[in-house]
Amino acid sequence: MSAWRRKGLELFYDIKFSFVGGDDTVYSLIFELRDRVVTSHLKNDNEELNKIYNYAEWCFNQYRRSHYLHNAICVGFYEHLVENDITRGAIPYRVKPYIFESVKTLFEWMLRKKVGVYKELVEDYNRINKTNFEI
Repeated sequence: MSAWRRKGLELFYDIKFSFVGGDDTVYSLIFELRDRVVTSHLKNDNEELNKIYNYAEWCFNQYRRSHYLHNAICVGFYEHLVENDITRGAIPYRVKPYIFESVKTLFEWMLRKKVGVYKELVEDYNRINKTNFEI
């Protein structure tokens, strides 16, 4: 069994049927987590939010072992965080600076028609995390 699937089963056993089939890929789980992260923010379910963001971080950190897994979490999860006000607002609190630095071009691309929103995101991130990412 693949590491991403094993880790997913440990954390998200309740949705196992959405990503344990033979044809399922890590994207099957990531798409479920994209929906779940919004719901968890709305419910203020910090336990579930911690599991989701920790799983995303784990996938991101697999870049040395699996470019596929690293890329999947970047384009399947992180870049979509800016699509919803609640998840976009959580980015400065939930996405670590080294990940933000790596995916901010994806955020910029996703918000290309909302340049002001992108600038606000970077400014908020810098203010909250005491960093100085360029806009």
